Amino acid sequence: MTGPPFIPDYNTIWSGGWNDMRLYGPMSRHTRRLMRLLTKDMKPHSILDVGCGEGSLLKALVEIHPNAKAAGIEIATNALHLAQRTLPDANFKIMDIAASQWERTFDLVVCADVVEHINNDSIAIQHMAAMTAPGGHLIIATLQGRMRRFESGIGHVRNYAPGELQAKITEAGLKVDRVIEWGFPLYSPLYRNLLAFLGNRGTMGRFGFMRKLISHILYFIFFLNSSERGDYVFVCARKESGSGETL
Repeated sequence: MTGPPFIPDYNTIWSGGWNDMRLYGPMSRHTRRLMRLLTKDMKPHSILDVGCGEGSLLKALVEIHPNAKAAGIEIATNALHLAQRTLPDANFKIMDIAASQWERTFDLVVCADVVEHINNDSIAIQHMAAMTAPGGHLIIATLQGRMRRFESGIGHVRNYAPGELQAKITEAGLKVDRVIEWGFPLYSPLYRNLLAFLGNRGTMGRFGFMRKLISHILYFIFFLNSSERGDYVFVCARKESGSGETL
């Protein structure tokens, strides 16, 4: 399903909108958990987070790969300022991944909750593949299945059909190693349907004590979700070894 041609102001959204949701939201926490699970046996010397937001995912990966040099790209200046405060030693760059790429390669490239916002996602994925070092990995996490109205309202132009993301990553020249489809039934459909009913209220803005507590409880409840069935998909792909330089 394709949403309306709506382009949100991401700088405005990041000015107190998504910050706490990314830090404390149960879905964001599980995204970081599953990304750590997928990368725990890797030995990257460099990590790039595409659409790094406020930096919480990149920070989580650096914590388990402390010797890796960290970098992030982001379209929203406000988010990048937050990320720089979170990881002052990392290298950050303002960039539209659908329009250009960093002329460097990285052992591990990750991208969460981004490609569903990009009209020309195939070009964006090709740029990510080009920034993945030979022998390195690209991991993309996004939604698939039916789109809810509130998702198009926050800038989704698609939710992927099953297998669609894997096919586009393969077309970009990478070999898919592992796929996690997570979230059934408590995250999707139940939680997403609830957010659709509430008009996504309660996910934006500052999180006080009660919202943090509710988010914490939901995080543990979401452990009951299936990791073999669900609408949140993680695709881990590898670039074949060859010549090239990393960051």
